[in-house]
Amino acid sequence: MLVTTSRDPSPKARRFGRALAEFLSVPYLNRGKHSSGGEETWLVVVEDHGNTRGIVKRSIAGEELLAFRLQGEPLAGRLKKDVPVVTGRATESKAIAQFFELMRSDLPDPEARTISVASGRIDFMDEGATRFSLRL
Repeated sequence: MLVTTSRDPSPKARRFGRALAEFLSVPYLNRGKHSSGGEETWLVVVEDHGNTRGIVKRSIAGEELLAFRLQGEPLAGRLKKDVPVVTGRATESKAIAQFFELMRSDLPDPEARTISVASGRIDFMDEGATRFSLRL
């Protein structure tokens, strides 16, 4: 899996794409004129009028859209290469875990990197600090 942006992205979309890739511990690719070639899963950050509005998951199985509104700016700073776990209510968190191809956990570790799913909101947290949030 890797993260990229749509072609000719805004600086906001690039920053969010890099932050998402860093958080998920996957590569970020400057899109340019590259195409997916259908060999891997790509998370493509999409925008509307310069505002980040969603992520399209592209893979051999097809496309899936996670639409959201980004809350604030992602926190800057390097992260360790840890793989996050998804926490929250089973039905909501299962869908997000499948979208990001991650594991779910009913017993979150506050010192771990987690994607916390609550009704209408997703918080990307590292060691208890929220890195960025999405409103669904």
